[in-house]
Amino acid sequence: MIVTVTPNPSIDRTVFVDTIRQREVNRVLATETDAGGKGVNVARVAKEMGANVVATGFLAGSPGQFVRNVLDREGVRHQFVEIPGETRVNIFVEQRLGSGPPTSFNEEGPEVASEAWQSLLSKVRELAAGAGWATLGGSVPPGLNEESYVEVLEAMRAAGCKVVIDADSTVLRRSVKFCPDLVKPNASEAQSLLGERMSTLREALKGAQMLHDSGIGIAIVSRGAAGAALACSEGLFHGFPPRVEANSTIGSGDSMIGAMLWALEAGKSTVEAFAWGIAAGAATATTSGSEIARKPMVDELIRQVRVEKHAAP
Repeated sequence: MIVTVTPNPSIDRTVFVDTIRQREVNRVLATETDAGGKGVNVARVAKEMGANVVATGFLAGSPGQFVRNVLDREGVRHQFVEIPGETRVNIFVEQRLGSGPPTSFNEEGPEVASEAWQSLLSKVRELAAGAGWATLGGSVPPGLNEESYVEVLEAMRAAGCKVVIDADSTVLRRSVKFCPDLVKPNASEAQSLLGERMSTLREALKGAQMLHDSGIGIAIVSRGAAGAALACSEGLFHGFPPRVEANSTIGSGDSMIGAMLWALEAGKSTVEAFAWGIAAGAATATTSGSEIARKPMVDELIRQVRVEKHAAP
């Protein structure tokens, strides 16, 4: 079983415009609304691939109910802790004229009281005791800090499962000292974390190796359309993604983790799981807005993924 923990999930609303004109009226061409948050996305993709998964974290108000409804519709089991306030709404503005990532407006999220935090820790301990992998991801909501996230990682590890952390550079910097079993920073996050340039493949391979050498079992530095670098017990690898027409990058990294954990739980090797993760990330990139990868597309794209072994840089 896979457990995902998302302390600060969201509703992701994507707004499509021709181009952004500052200080002018911008006409919206279309909107899409979906459940969001790193762990929520990981759970949805893992379930889509066929994994046994349960999602937890905090939800609040009617936006929180919307997230529950999406998970129910997709058959994702969930055990969230209800808190006062309203789950945040993040806005992504996608420009149809031009390229590049969307412009994002992320709300802070509702405040988490100490009693609610203890309730979530108890739930994590209970769920992780029956899990092979547990993930913690996303931003830190008001009322918590990076030390709170370390508490979750310690609870997961004490329960005997393998641990994944996917958070911003501040939380990641504190958490990697805990030696999680899998991390997947992008090139920018890895550069901030390691203090090393991550502009080239050689630099990304070196960064992944540095993370692995620090005690992290599976270390990945993702590079978007340029692929990803992997360092693990099987060696050092570069994954080449399939060529696809990218419509939106929202959730691609989460999709990679979701598919990888499904593959690892299914008994595949780390390198095989890496390839499945790359395929799922590419599949999500072909979708519109914050839509996630769907299994038929992942199954099609996995045949186009290429993984090469490299010597230490």
